[in-house]
Formats: sequence, structure tokens, C-alpha cells
Amino acid sequence: MTIRWFTDADRQDMRDAAEERQVFYELLDRYLPMHVLTPEERDEAVAHYPEHGERMSTLRIDPYRRS
Repeated sequence: MTIRWFTDADRQDMRDAAEERQVFYELLDRYLPMHVLTPEERDEAVAHYPEHGERMSTLRIDPYRRS
């Protein structure tokens, strides 16, 4: 069994991270609410996918490089 000892700074970092997540989720709910696509929206998204997919495929990301 692992015993984890957290310092006051660790606890403060965890509280800060939790607050940042909460603010992030509130912003998502406000400006990008979840909804189910209608068939028309889905067809439009599928039609525009190649141009978005091409843009994403030009990213030079090396998964084996460590930063």
C-alpha cells in the first residue's frame, strides 16, 4: 500500500487545478453547449471534413520525440 504525503503547496496546487477545471467547464457550457447534430448539420460536417482533415494532417507532430 502506497502512502502519499502531500505538502501544503501540493494541496494548494490541487485546489487551483480543480478551480481551473471548474472554470473551463463553465466556459464550455456557456459558449459551446452540447447538442445532438441534426441530419442536415451532420451532412454539412461530413461534406466539410476533407478540408479540415487536410489542415490537421499537415501538423508536424512526432509522437516519439520527448520534450
